[in-house]
Amino acid sequence: MPRAGPAPRPAAPAPVPSRYILSVTAGPARGQRFRLMANGCSVGRQRGAILFADDAFVSPHHAAFRIREGHLTVKDEDSASGVYVAITTHELLVPGALFSVGPHVLRYVGPLFPRAAEAGKARLYGAPVPQAGGLWGLEEILIGLRPGRAVVTAQPTLTLGSSGADLVFAPDPQLAARHCEISPAPQGAVLRDLSGGLGTFVRLASQERPLKQGDRVRIGQQTLTVELAA
Repeated sequence: MPRAGPAPRPAAPAPVPSRYILSVTAGPARGQRFRLMANGCSVGRQRGAILFADDAFVSPHHAAFRIREGHLTVKDEDSASGVYVAITTHELLVPGALFSVGPHVLRYVGPLFPRAAEAGKARLYGAPVPQAGGLWGLEEILIGLRPGRAVVTAQPTLTLGSSGADLVFAPDPQLAARHCEISPAPQGAVLRDLSGGLGTFVRLASQERPLKQGDRVRIGQQTLTVELAA
C-alpha cells in the first residue's frame, strides 16, 4: 500500500488591513498612500513594506510602525538620518536633542559652564558670564554631521525663522518668518512651534512614539501624514 504523504500545512491567514493610512504629503514620493496592515510595517530603502529606494537619506531599514491594541507608534531603527515627528504645541528637549525647522537641523547644546581652573595650568580668561543667568547654546548640523552656525546666548528665549527672528535663515517655502522659539528650562529646554502649520520636527530617541490622526513623520526627504480610513 502506498505511504501517505505529509498533511498539507494550513494556509497562512491573509493580512488584515488596519484603519491607518500613511500619506506622503511632502517629498519626492508626494502623493503616494500606504494602508498599514494590522501588525504595522517597516520602512526603509531596501527592507520593509514601504520602500523609498531613491532617497539617499533613508537607511536600508529605517523605521518601524507598530499597531498595538488599535494604537499606532513609530520607532527609529538606528537609522543614520533619524526619524522626526512634528510637535503639536511644545516639546521638552534634553541637551544634545536634535530638531528641524524647514530644511535646517539644529542641536540644543544645553547650558554652558566656565571650565574650572586646574592647578598648575594657565588660567584662561574670556567674557564674563552675564549676571542675568547662565549661557546656553544651539548649533546647526549640516549634511555629513558637519557643524554649521552656532549661537551662544543668555537670552531667556531665542526665536528662529526666515525674518524678524533672533536666528535668521534664508527664505524657504518650508520656513515661516518666526518658525519656532526655544527657552531653557531646569529640565532642558522648551521648544514651541510658531510656524502656522509648516511644522517644527523633533528627532526621536530610541523609544516608540505614539501617533494619532494628523501627525506628521519625516523619514529621509519624505513627510508622512497619519490618516484614518473612512
